[in-house]
Amino acid sequence: MNKQPILTIVAVFALISMIAPANAELEIALDQISPQPVEPGQDLTMSFRLENECCDIRNVRLEILPDSPIKLKNENDRIIYEGGIIKYGAVVETYQLHVDPVAASGTYEIEFRAHWLSDEQQRETNKTFKVMVRGMPQLVISDITINPLRISPKDKFDLTFSVSNAGTGTAREVQVSAATSSLPFVSMDADTKAIKRLDPGESIQLNYTIQVKDKTEISSYSIPIKMDYKDENGRNISSKSLAGIRVLGKAELAVSYLKIEPQNPVKGDLVTVNMRIENSGTGEAKSVKVSLDAFEGTRTAFLGKIKPDDDEPGVFTFYTTKEGNIPFSAAIEYEDDLGVRTVTESMGLNVRKPNENGIMAPMIVAVLIIVSVTYYLYRRKKI
Repeated sequence: MNKQPILTIVAVFALISMIAPANAELEIALDQISPQPVEPGQDLTMSFRLENECCDIRNVRLEILPDSPIKLKNENDRIIYEGGIIKYGAVVETYQLHVDPVAASGTYEIEFRAHWLSDEQQRETNKTFKVMVRGMPQLVISDITINPLRISPKDKFDLTFSVSNAGTGTAREVQVSAATSSLPFVSMDADTKAIKRLDPGESIQLNYTIQVKDKTEISSYSIPIKMDYKDENGRNISSKSLAGIRVLGKAELAVSYLKIEPQNPVKGDLVTVNMRIENSGTGEAKSVKVSLDAFEGTRTAFLGKIKPDDDEPGVFTFYTTKEGNIPFSAAIEYEDDLGVRTVTESMGLNVRKPNENGIMAPMIVAVLIIVSVTYYLYRRKKI
């Protein structure tokens, strides 16, 4: 029998066994990746097994090579010396990793390399596992300002705030609405503003001009600010914030009725001024007082409170101390939700000289009497 072919076959099998892939002896099997997907800035746990499918091996060394931006929480775990693993034995390892907060969404690779000694030969195998990083956008409202701070019915104001992405993913197709339809407000521009995209950490300022309707009740209101956007997977997300608005009462006082007696006084006469102060505003006027700056006498009247669409009388008396067209004014001081305010009404009074009518009339009567008496005496002499 020819032994040459048999020897050749044995040699071939020996050669095959020497170049056989290392994973025929040691297998790296994944147990768990959690969480998956993982957000930027979060921790990641990976568990796997080293499974020995062949004979006893020794000097087992394991190395992990995470893809940037994934890093080991403990660099001492990069290389682990396992020692020996018996045939059909297994070793379980768990790694704690961290994803960089600025990591872009995508798929990253974690490579494991195993080295060991088998039959006095150095062996090696490697295995790559994929990790999905997916950011999650989170839009928030901040820096809400109202200008002016004091708002009354019929006033216009600017509502300004910042929209910021406090999440880890990009927000797309963002729509921000100031919902005023159910409130006594009217938006002077578009209710909804569109933002194409907002990256993590990015912020944008928005402004809405709004008018308070007439006859709005004096109270506090909340304007809903609604945000609709898509995350990086195209999933719709909605969130809402509130902007507080306080509508204040604004009193509007003026003289609605004025009567001066006598109408054409003479210097030295006692004059009475009757007036009514009306509140045509939207808020109650408190601590109302009216002061005149003319002549001498009673010059201040305290009226107390005047409600909207109501009025109160004020009466003043003084002596005229000079003649001519005398200008004077009424200062109306009051307090409403906006603070202490003063309005001034200008007036005038024509004061005559005493001799214009008061002395001339008696002189005319005296002359008439003298003429009549003279004529009577003359007639009697002729008779």
